[in-house]
Amino acid sequence: MFLIGTAAFMLNPALCGRLLAIAADAPALAGANTVSAFRPGIGITPVPAAVSLAQGAALAAAAVPPVLLDRARRNR
Repeated sequence: MFLIGTAAFMLNPALCGRLLAIAADAPALAGANTVSAFRPGIGITPVPAAVSLAQGAALAAAAVPPVLLDRARRNR
């Protein structure tokens, strides 16, 4: 959970800055869309984190299949 939280805090500003650099002609629209895209993730993430902390490591194993699927998709 610590690594996921750290990655989220590092990636969010980096992605926002990159999108603002790409959309130099419409920075307000790009900023609004970026923030709107991150809001659901920021709001939903505490739920599985709380459940996994309450149930121990059993739920953490549920994160392994999505990670493996993502890696397999990237390697194609």
